[in-house]
Amino acid sequence: MTDEAMSVLEHLGELKRRLVRIAIVMAVLIGVALANFSRIFEWFTAEAKRLILDAGGEIIQLTLTEAWVAAAKLAIMVALTVSLPYTLWEFAQFFKPGMKASERKYIYMLVPGALVMFATGAAFAYLVLIPRLFEFMLRFQGKLAVPQITAASVISLMMGIIFWLGLIFEIPIIMFLLAKIGLVNSRWLKTKRRWMVLIAFIFGAIVTPTDPISQVIVAIPVMMLFEIGMLLVRIAERGQPEDEA
Repeated sequence: MTDEAMSVLEHLGELKRRLVRIAIVMAVLIGVALANFSRIFEWFTAEAKRLILDAGGEIIQLTLTEAWVAAAKLAIMVALTVSLPYTLWEFAQFFKPGMKASERKYIYMLVPGALVMFATGAAFAYLVLIPRLFEFMLRFQGKLAVPQITAASVISLMMGIIFWLGLIFEIPIIMFLLAKIGLVNSRWLKTKRRWMVLIAFIFGAIVTPTDPISQVIVAIPVMMLFEIGMLLVRIAERGQPEDEA
């Protein structure tokens, strides 16, 4: 067997070992989360449940296992989210030997930065947007009906908003990476600023289709993230030839 073939097999073996470690960590965290699914569910839905109860309603289940399945899915998602930093660290260590010093620097900055931005977006959704949305909808309908909301719908709505807000908060990181590989530049992005304002409000309307105030609450951070991304793009352009910047 050639040295090249041995090298490929060694890399595959290392990748396999890292994937096994990642799977073990995920399995342990999922086991712990499922063992505490009730506590996680109560913590995650505490504010939504309070608002629903204050409106004279309650969280219900329509089938025998609906609430448990929703709580279990939530527990698994929490476990996978908690395991994400370790997963990214393992992959960073795997690719580290083949990277240049400058590439390692950006990996070590961008991976934690991406995690922080996602966590910030998720926290914004959980602490600011979701309570505002629930409160608006419960007050808007008034006494038209008694709110009896299923556990599955509460979890699905909350997880969807948290995921998309976490993802949208990655805009600055994505803009930096695109600028670094030469796909965008600050001059081109300046011409798209007005479109970004429109996109921000469209995104806000998609996430919170019935509440105009919540739409604004979503749109403003998206526009701010674009401006932060513009600053990162200018940083990425430093040292590049003028015709590429």
